[in-house]
Amino acid sequence: MGFAHGFVALRDNTRVYYKCTGVYQGEAERAIRHDDPDLNITWPIPVEIISEKDANAPLFKDSEHNFT
Repeated sequence: MGFAHGFVALRDNTRVYYKCTGVYQGEAERAIRHDDPDLNITWPIPVEIISEKDANAPLFKDSEHNFT
């Protein structure tokens, strides 16, 4: 089972917290492109800061995923 999440901060010095119900397993982590045209996400502002990993993530159709 899996999920995808994305977020955008609309104010300076924003903090994002999220809770996991189990121990973090980095080997299970995957990424998909934030600007994938198939996902058709309209982000409210241009991307200014993005990690190298996320910038180089595959498109959803090309990604290794196990979403159910």
